[in-house]
Amino acid sequence: MANEPYDDVFRNLAKAMEEMIRNLPGDEPPRFIGCTIISGSGDDGRIFHMDDFEDEFDYDLVEDSGFFYITLELSGDESSAPRVEFRDQEVRVTIEGREFDIPLSAPIHQGQGRFGIKNGVLDIICPKLN
Repeated sequence: MANEPYDDVFRNLAKAMEEMIRNLPGDEPPRFIGCTIISGSGDDGRIFHMDDFEDEFDYDLVEDSGFFYITLELSGDESSAPRVEFRDQEVRVTIEGREFDIPLSAPIHQGQGRFGIKNGVLDIICPKLN
């Protein structure tokens, strides 16, 4: 098979990516969020979602003196709303039958926690037990 005109470009791009990944700071291995490379004769490409292979989900946790604030982005592919359970020192989020526990550094008022979904973002507020 003859070389495609952009083979060298993709080869150099791959080398550059390897070098950047190798030199990233931090102790944890890097995670790929997404990547698209289109090349070839224009036939139908294949699409796969990396989320299908992950056992975790990403969330942001912020804490102040009285509350925990948890934010996570939903994919939009869910067939039903997520379920949120407030536990003694964690919050359990169930999405499409998969359960994810978010550990907290202090106990919370289980009956006073609340959550809401707006524009594909799940916001959870947990008052601390003082």
